[in-house]
Amino acid sequence: MLCPVESCRSYCSNVFAVGLFSFLISCSSLGAPKQQSSANVATLTALCDKGIYLSCFALGSKFATGDGVAKDDARAVALFQRACDGNNLQGCSGLGFMYETGSGVAQDVPHALTLYRRACNGGDGLGCTFLGGMFESGERIAKDEASAVEFYQQGCDHGNAMGCGELGRMYFYGTSVAKDEKRGVALYQRACDGGDARGCNNLGLAYAAGSGVSKDDARAATFFQRACDGNSADACDTLGVAYETGTGVAKDRARALALYQKACGNGVKKACVDAKR
Repeated sequence: MLCPVESCRSYCSNVFAVGLFSFLISCSSLGAPKQQSSANVATLTALCDKGIYLSCFALGSKFATGDGVAKDDARAVALFQRACDGNNLQGCSGLGFMYETGSGVAQDVPHALTLYRRACNGGDGLGCTFLGGMFESGERIAKDEASAVEFYQQGCDHGNAMGCGELGRMYFYGTSVAKDEKRGVALYQRACDGGDARGCNNLGLAYAAGSGVSKDDARAATFFQRACDGNSADACDTLGVAYETGTGVAKDRARALALYQKACGNGVKKACVDAKR
């Protein structure tokens, strides 16, 4: 059975961060072979040392997620700080997240908000999207879903694919906006095309349910595959169900099992149960 559209109502900071940092920049290629990732780290280090501040941000993202390097939040903070000091606004957004969550630095939510606003006001969609996440979750500031919509809209307008996906979810559910599933689906598509795995997963779920689009299990499966390839563990589990049941794809128990194991290894408890069937 398919799960509901993935929602930030059950917002978890670590999951949100990994999703954003993974999507954020092609330099953080999570699926790359280890040797390639290691070479990439060396290249980014050299460029950062030369004052190419986007590279400092990309390298910080790698240390924040453990992509090709040992996870090191303190080093990620230093790199994001360096990028932000060099007026790379993505660096300011990344640094804001570390202060928001107290990762590698003492938690300081007001400072995080200042950094996010600086980035967002300067045209960085990531900062706007992080602000939207904070206002929607209400975990560290007063919950304000209307403000969340506004910031997701700004994030999307500034080219952040995750911002488009989160905005799509607000329209899909009618959260502080008039419910409009078709508009939500269009935003999921934009997010997915921009490399946002959660957007692809939500798009697949919409096609599987026939919500906002005509039901199409085959198309749903293609979007679940894209989401799984983009490291959405939930999508891997859902795609496993599709292969086990032959929904939109040819039945393939072996492939279903591999997908369940991948999802289970990335923290989806349901997939661990599915793998034992």
